[in-house]
Amino acid sequence: MDEAEKWWRSRFAELAQRAYERGRYAFTEFLSPVELGYFYNAEREYSYAGTRLWGGTEEAERKMIRFGDCDYEEEFPIAALKIVPAGGKFPEPLTHRDYLGALLSLGIERNTLGDIFVSEKEAYVYCLSRIAPFVEENLLRVRHTEVKATRAETAVPITAEKEDGYFFLSSLRADCAVAAVFRLSRTDAAAYFQAERVFVNGRVCARPSRELAPGDGVTVRGKGRFTLAEVVGESRKGRLRVRVQKDGRPSGTSSE
Repeated sequence: MDEAEKWWRSRFAELAQRAYERGRYAFTEFLSPVELGYFYNAEREYSYAGTRLWGGTEEAERKMIRFGDCDYEEEFPIAALKIVPAGGKFPEPLTHRDYLGALLSLGIERNTLGDIFVSEKEAYVYCLSRIAPFVEENLLRVRHTEVKATRAETAVPITAEKEDGYFFLSSLRADCAVAAVFRLSRTDAAAYFQAERVFVNGRVCARPSRELAPGDGVTVRGKGRFTLAEVVGESRKGRLRVRVQKDGRPSGTSSE
């Protein structure tokens, strides 16, 4: 266990104990997939306090943890902001990195920001409720484009387009699927696992030999994400023909 994981486990334990003793919910800030992995590794240790994870949408990569099992309900302090061009249309294509850079340049800490969803006409950013007014007032430009940020009436996720693809795999091992979908050699695919850049169903996957099942979602930071939809059949040579749904949203768009 490295020092970062030790620190986070101690932090989770502190919040769980506080919520349990005081009978009031305690929240983390937004956590990256790696930080969430630290929580999952020791999740049972905090179960006595009660936990729930949420990032504003079901698809969120960056999430907050709420500790506590109280006799009242308290929503996660998350706000959704809609960012549109002040002039009615974007004069230049903007990426997730552009939006994130503009937000951080305001002096905002990364852990106050959740996922950022980008489309051609608008972007949505999830953030802690307490910083939403500041962003609305101060986010005026992204790169060379003047923008306007307003509170979204409802936290509506932008659903990424899914592209169906068919692949032949020697097995349902995670490294086989990653190599096939992203056209990597097995050696290159293994490097992503070793660097803890592969996530299955939101959790770090350090074992290339892990077998996937239909419905599993796989994210490879820096490459993309896909869902193993189904095993269609088997070739005469025993290779499995699978259908995957590749997410059109670039991986890491919400967790950099």
